[in-house]
Amino acid sequence: MAELASLLAAGLFLLGMGGSMLKNAATQTRIYTPDESAFPNAQIGYAPMTDSAYAQDSLLRYVELRWREVEPQEGVYAWDALDAQYGFRDLRARGIHLVVRFVCDVPGQESHMDIPDWLYAQTGDGSWYSTDYGKGYSPDYSNATFRAAHRRVLAALGEHFGTDGFVTYVELGSLGHWGEWHIKTGEGLVPMPGEAIRDEYVADYEAAFPTAKLLMRRPFNITAAHGLGVYNDMTGHGKDTAEWLGWLQNGGWYGEEPNALAPMPAFWQNAPVGGEFTSSIPMKTMLRSQLSQTVELVQQSHMSFLGPKVAEETYRGGYNAVLKNLGYRLRVTQLTLTPGPGGTTVTLMIRNDGNAPFYWDWSTNLYLEDAAGNPLRTLPLGLSLPELLPGQEQTVSVTLEGVRLSLSGKNGGQRLTLGIVDPMTGRDAVRFAMKTKIRNGRAVLI
Repeated sequence: MAELASLLAAGLFLLGMGGSMLKNAATQTRIYTPDESAFPNAQIGYAPMTDSAYAQDSLLRYVELRWREVEPQEGVYAWDALDAQYGFRDLRARGIHLVVRFVCDVPGQESHMDIPDWLYAQTGDGSWYSTDYGKGYSPDYSNATFRAAHRRVLAALGEHFGTDGFVTYVELGSLGHWGEWHIKTGEGLVPMPGEAIRDEYVADYEAAFPTAKLLMRRPFNITAAHGLGVYNDMTGHGKDTAEWLGWLQNGGWYGEEPNALAPMPAFWQNAPVGGEFTSSIPMKTMLRSQLSQTVELVQQSHMSFLGPKVAEETYRGGYNAVLKNLGYRLRVTQLTLTPGPGGTTVTLMIRNDGNAPFYWDWSTNLYLEDAAGNPLRTLPLGLSLPELLPGQEQTVSVTLEGVRLSLSGKNGGQRLTLGIVDPMTGRDAVRFAMKTKIRNGRAVLI
């Protein structure tokens, strides 16, 4: 009897082993190799001017709109002329998004004015100047008539561009030289308004562009309180960028205001960082001899885009090194197929290897396609892109009812793809940083 019991026990053990082996054989796993190359991607990368020779395949464009060109007559907006000049219709159709900055004072070589003549006639209490910045006219931004007109023109801009996501980023804009919220008051110019009035300008932007990401040059109190992003127009300059990062970490003074800047060290987890390369250092220096410092500054800043002064492609190595470190880098690390009674469960592990999140809650879909690439099934994934921080991974699963899939490739010509849909175009627009084929903007998983 003891011998019979031993044989039965051995048989049950082997049966259990067999069950485990069958289970393991039925569950199939694929590991994907990361793509370490640099490439432009949706909502991140370089943002050159619309007519820039460096536009190449960038998916962002920078537009600086001067009030004078937007509203040449009071209440009359030059939409057709602006669309023709910047090619907005074509950019939207191609799935290219905008970085917009609205400005009232851009120093130049000749004496000029960037606000409309009709507005100058109604206000005229600003300062004509000629400084080492250049020549121009700096308005009195505290003027009530000026502020009311500013509110109207921003509302008109927001209505014209719409809420379809075409305008991805809006840099504030409006106040100071180049819209950078500083004025050469030491030269006798009318100074910047106080915090209460500055916050009114921020409110104008928030009302006009409810779906865009708003960025400010400095971390003002309202920047932190409202969860806005920031931009650094001295990118690549070690000392100035260190000062800017210090504002973000510790807050500090703004002009004669001791507590106007608020510390917001972790804001980048929820709001984006932009900017452009400094003009005070040669591009060759930033992209060659000081490339490691330039990349480190971009990484420390958690930047998503740079423009309109972007890296020059002459320095291809530096161009790509910076590009690779802008924004998110999403990839599938592992796919698992688990067959069940009603179909196949697909489990994906998705990782962010970049320096920033993907800040938009775009739809992430798994597609079952036929051999021609036509979707047979579209399954939304419960993936929270904005919450996928750098270095983190999310696991999502969906079940394809009535479908049997195999990693062997014998799936009746069907394939499994992954895509993230740009709501502006309705097309899959995000490239995953993994080595796999891309079809119709989707990563081919099987």
